[in-house]
Amino acid sequence: MTRAPRDLSVYTSPVMRKLASASPDLPPSLRKVADFILRHPLKAATLTIEELAQETATSSAAVNRLARALKLSGYSALKTALVGTLQDLVSPVDKLRQEMAQRPDGAFGLHEQMQAAEGNLRAAVSSNSPAAFDAFVERLGKARRIFILGFGNSAYMAGIAAANLMPYCPDATAISMEGGNENAAYRLAAITQHDVLLAISLPRYSLDTIQLARFANERGAGVLAITDSPASPLVQLAEHVLFAPAEHPVLISSNAAVLAVIESLVAAVMTRNKEAVKLAAELTESVMSYLHVPRDQTRKSRARRKPEN
Repeated sequence: MTRAPRDLSVYTSPVMRKLASASPDLPPSLRKVADFILRHPLKAATLTIEELAQETATSSAAVNRLARALKLSGYSALKTALVGTLQDLVSPVDKLRQEMAQRPDGAFGLHEQMQAAEGNLRAAVSSNSPAAFDAFVERLGKARRIFILGFGNSAYMAGIAAANLMPYCPDATAISMEGGNENAAYRLAAITQHDVLLAISLPRYSLDTIQLARFANERGAGVLAITDSPASPLVQLAEHVLFAPAEHPVLISSNAAVLAVIESLVAAVMTRNKEAVKLAAELTESVMSYLHVPRDQTRKSRARRKPEN
């Protein structure tokens, strides 16, 4: 008997669910604290009330008011809930940032990049439940057309998603590759209730992505999002969300977890397609004539095909 995978999602815990649900309606100062915790749950669990207030440019009173808004007695109760949720997790990115701050030259190299990427990949596993992933894949599989959107660095991620989903979906198109936001809006104008918009957005979030996701909602289309945390403005617009933590000690955001999530989606869509193996074989055969093949390998291949006397 195969056991179902255990749900390890950070965001399925009661305290994180409350934060994500309450955040959009909170007063500005309380929302700043809530959004910080949603984006940096591991770090928030290690801070004192004064440190959390400093990190969010608010006050200790605001932190306590947030706790009470969540029906907790105060920050101590909020921190206890956070620690209980995150006690088995560590944040390699935060550790790396602290380590670099103690270096005289603050150098950053390949080893540091691998540590940061590993931290985000581990966080992605703990931020997404198997059920959320399955629902996301099922929605992709049922869509008549998939419009894929991302601006800035996310435009390249959108292109990768479209290129890899294309063989296994009826119609997958990256709409933000050429011509900027205006042409993306033109391409999205044909979206209907039978289609899906897959929006990718990391800090700093593109306002154009949010506006076009809202337009897709108004047209009755499904909106799927890949973003960094429940604090992302895309979460309120999306039918299904997958989180790809994007923390980096130097860069504004990291794409490592986004790429991993995209590859996981492509693999899942492919393996759930009954014609997947046939499609993969046909795709390989169709491009072989354009690829360089060593001469000795070509001769061996011809020899195998040579009929016997």
